[in-house]
Amino acid sequence: MIPDTDVEAMWAVGPDVASAPPPIPEGTPALIAHRGFAGQYPENTVGAIRAASRTADWIEIDCRPTADGDPAVFHDHRLDRLTDRRGLVAETPSEVVFRTEVLESGASIPRLDRALEAVGPDVGVVLDLKGRFGALSGPDGRSETWDWVASALDTLAGADRRILVSTFWEDALAAVEETADVPTAVLFCEDAAGGLAVARRYGCEAIHPAAHLLTDVGGGAALVDRAHESGMAVNVWSPVTRYEGALLSARGVDGVITDYDDVLRPRRVLPP
Repeated sequence: MIPDTDVEAMWAVGPDVASAPPPIPEGTPALIAHRGFAGQYPENTVGAIRAASRTADWIEIDCRPTADGDPAVFHDHRLDRLTDRRGLVAETPSEVVFRTEVLESGASIPRLDRALEAVGPDVGVVLDLKGRFGALSGPDGRSETWDWVASALDTLAGADRRILVSTFWEDALAAVEETADVPTAVLFCEDAAGGLAVARRYGCEAIHPAAHLLTDVGGGAALVDRAHESGMAVNVWSPVTRYEGALLSARGVDGVITDYDDVLRPRRVLPP
């Protein structure tokens, strides 16, 4: 097992905090750290999750199975981009996956239980369920299967914190519905009406639309209103500027899933 490093020190940005930040205005959307603020820290690592817990209301992490069906906290279906190994996570044994270092992090790909342990007190977890292959069908036409989700949900059951399970996959929502009674959300990036329909069909507590669906000229307010009328929260991914954050706040969204901790709030208060 590769040891976790002091990520907060290694990837600190700018000067130290000089004073406490101002109070958060009422009505500000929840700040959700996308992969543990992936724009600031090595994504989905224990150190990133721990560092992001200092400022985020929720931590969003990705989950996919190893070849042995163990839930690994890793975004890509392949190891290639983020590690010095190659191949599908879903075809790599657990003992190899959990010894594999995330590049420039000094830390290995974490098991789901270790990642959850790193989340700070009173911070919620958004667990994004990923498919084995990264497309609607895998290599050689192999179909996705979701039997491994039961193991991830068992791990979540032992976590004493707020949980929201999200996914792009309708089949994954069906597997969750059959296995456990946990809050769910559907992710989508284009078809807003279709995404809202899926969320209603599975009794989701939230929708997670792409930011452009709400920030494009003339768009957004109607989708937020329809979701709220159905009793669902709207958490948007993943704006990168404070302008986008302000626009989404004005649209009335409930949460912003972002790579940066200052999209909604000042990162620090400097002395005069």
